[in-house]
This record gives sequence, C-alpha cells and structure tokens, in this order.
Amino acid sequence: MNRLENKRIIVTGGANGLGAEYVRALHAEGATVAIADRDAQAGSALAAEFAQRCIFVETDVSDMQSVQRSFARAAQTFGGLDVLINNVGIYPHKAFEQIELDDWHKVMQTNLDSVFICTKLVVPHLKLAGGGKIINIATNLVWVLAPDMAHYIASKAGVVGFTRGVARELGALGITVNALAPGANMPSGELEPWQLDRMREIIGYQVIKRPQFACDLTGVIVFLCSSDSDFMSGQVICVDGGIAVR
Repeated sequence: MNRLENKRIIVTGGANGLGAEYVRALHAEGATVAIADRDAQAGSALAAEFAQRCIFVETDVSDMQSVQRSFARAAQTFGGLDVLINNVGIYPHKAFEQIELDDWHKVMQTNLDSVFICTKLVVPHLKLAGGGKIINIATNLVWVLAPDMAHYIASKAGVVGFTRGVARELGALGITVNALAPGANMPSGELEPWQLDRMREIIGYQVIKRPQFACDLTGVIVFLCSSDSDFMSGQVICVDGGIAVR
C-alpha cells in the first residue's frame, strides 16, 4: 500500500471501463489522480467515490486546447504532475473492405493523435517536476492476427512505435515512457452467447487458461507508475495470458 504516495497522475479515458479500474488502483496506492474524460457524468461520479485526492477534468483528448486547459487545471490543483497514462481508445470492428477513410481517421485521431497531443502537453509539467513517467496503452493485437480490426491494430502499432521513439528523446529529461499491451479483458455483466464463444476461443490460445480481468492489468500499471520501474524506458509489457509470446 501507498507505493504511489505523493504521485500526481492523470488518466485519460479514466471515467469508464479499464480506465476507471486504473484510477481506483492508483488511488488505493496513495496517488492523487485526475480523471481526464469527455464523460462528465461518469467521471464526476467516479471522483465522488473518493473523499480526497481525486478530481474530474472534462477533456477532449483530440483537442489541444482542451487538453492544455485540463492539464493546467490538474497541475494547479495538485501542485504539479508526475505521471500521464494515455488510456483513451476506441476499438470498432469492421471488415477491411468496409472501412472508409472517415473510419480510419476517427480511429487514428482517438487512439494515436491523442497520445501525441497529451504527451506533448504533459512534458512541460513533468520537466517542472524534475522528471516523470508516461504510460501508453497499446494492445497485444499488434503481434496477434485478428480480423476486422485493421484500423485499430494500425493505430496501436503507432502507439508502440511512438513509445519507443519518444522514450529515446525524453530520457535525458528524467522522463520514462513505457507501454502496456493488454489482451482481451473479460466484459462485465452478463455475456451474450457470442461473447462467451469468443472468450473461450481466446482462452484456448492463451498459455494461462482463464479469462483476463482488470486486476491482471492494474498491478502492472501501479508498477509502471512507481519508483520500481525507474530504470526502464521504451519498453512494451504484454499482459495477455501468454498469447503474444515475443
């Protein structure tokens, strides 16, 4: 407990899903967390779960002015920033021949452009703090063949390349940049028959024969935010039950 005491962290897309689980895990370890998301209702409700050390900042990560305002507000509230988690992402399913240019641009803008924008705008804050950490969320599908997701996979391959490229440049500033590449997380609630079939298929490919849950990822997120990962940068940690063995 309290491995992240005094850490000031921004989580983009932190209002729902895995992002919300990251926020809860970080807060439980003593971090002060800003939830940067467009979903004001869910983001405010999540922040309200905690008595202190958590705020919601309404943010459109595809808009530089929106991100700049949100990061400035979080830094002013917390007295600075130490960590950025680039978690925002969409993963539409569409056969390649049905993907239109607008579909392609939307996925790239959300999944890849946002990582560039948020990273660019957080660096001045991290420099003021004397260094910091940036964690990008990728996917194991960069290495595993999957149908109907070419635009999603391309965007996340870009995240991996960006992670490696920018890590080389920011290391001298005391800023580490790493990525987490999850597999398929078990959906919450009651599953449709097709979802159950899909999860069974995925588990069949895994070395570890059980579903992936949020708790399988939150420990890695905490590690990457903590001082335990201070001497690693430019790395991609794949957590998927052993499908993408690289």
